[in-house]
Amino acid sequence: MKPLRRATSFLLFAVLGTAGSVSAQEPGLAMADARGELVDRVVAVVGDSAILATQIDEQILQMQASGFQVPSDPRQLESMRRSILDDLVDQQLILHAAIQDTTIVIPEERLEDAVDQTVQERIQAFGGEAAFRSALEEQGLGLVAFRSQIRNQIRQQMLFQSYFERQQNRARQIAVDEDEVRAFYEENRERFGERPATISFRQVIVQPEASESARAEAREEAERILDLLRGGEDFANLARQHSMDPGSRPQGGDLGWHRRGDGLVPEFEDAAFALGEGQISQVVETAFGAHIIKVERVRGPERKIHHILISADAVDEDVTRAQRLAEEVRERADAGESMRELARGHGGSGIPDSLSVPVDQLDELPQGLASALRGASAGELLGPVEFQLQGQLALSVIEVVEVRDEGTFSYEDVREQVRERLRMEKLEDRILEDLRNRTYVEIRF
Repeated sequence: MKPLRRATSFLLFAVLGTAGSVSAQEPGLAMADARGELVDRVVAVVGDSAILATQIDEQILQMQASGFQVPSDPRQLESMRRSILDDLVDQQLILHAAIQDTTIVIPEERLEDAVDQTVQERIQAFGGEAAFRSALEEQGLGLVAFRSQIRNQIRQQMLFQSYFERQQNRARQIAVDEDEVRAFYEENRERFGERPATISFRQVIVQPEASESARAEAREEAERILDLLRGGEDFANLARQHSMDPGSRPQGGDLGWHRRGDGLVPEFEDAAFALGEGQISQVVETAFGAHIIKVERVRGPERKIHHILISADAVDEDVTRAQRLAEEVRERADAGESMRELARGHGGSGIPDSLSVPVDQLDELPQGLASALRGASAGELLGPVEFQLQGQLALSVIEVVEVRDEGTFSYEDVREQVRERLRMEKLEDRILEDLRNRTYVEIRF
């Protein structure tokens, strides 16, 4: 493994930039402008593309900006530049393979969204468009030229990532033995940083269930809204007018991008991922009420999902029944029943029944849960704790499994993470060996 290789590895591709390319020159190392003056130097040719000396310089500048200490010794610096060149060649090999794979398509809309977001982030970082344009002018760039550069970089990143996603099945076949994992941990122990204080817990969530008559009213109202949609009315406008989900209603029902397994309740997830781009579901019922789901956009395994929720409101009797059930769960847990077994009969909330949360991130949980967990001890049973879940009452019985102070990551803490990293590095090496065997590569360093 090259010392610098993993500092600029493919796993950090999006951070450290991409290997740009130009058409390969005829034999000779130099590129010249119209007056014949030397402006750059070709240091490698990969297929029909050239890698330039200035690209190495750009990588060094980016590494310096990230805090990397560039060596002052000329021999060490030359060795570093050669290692960076090797990485740029490897990146270009992957990009060539991705471009040649006709099954990899980067949707223009997705690309433009990413470019827009990146440009806006840069503008905000400079405190406004005027300041940003001024900074670009100092580098001899305009906003249009900068946007073009960013677009090219992001497109290459997307091609690169898509190519590696298609190779994931190969990674599962790669063995990494325990000695390799242990050796990597020992060699890189200081790089894992400090483990934050965490609290791990299991929970059983109980929610009041509305009566059948209330659910029927919610279904009827949802069907009425669905008829309006079929008549051509705008989904976002109807969501703002009628949806009972306080989190997404102001955004026209927008729930953002999701993949399977993101925590959506099963009935909702199955309905959403059965839809194509632009399609609207029938009425879908969950514990939260009646939903109408729209898949706004699709990109690979992800869906941009909107919904309209019509809640089936629980009455006082339903709330009382849920409170009694939660108390019963607490009593059974006190008597020694497994929280895992108790949770099986009360799923569907969309919140995992087992979590490990950094203590300084407890406030990201619903308020009632955060208050109960703060200061809790390992082995303690809490609740029933009341909190709001998508605008509805929920009750949680909590078992605190472990409370850990901050400290150094142990081998067991990072074992599987390291194993997966080594597996991916081996996959990279195998892919690159294969690509080098069938791609023209010439080093002119």
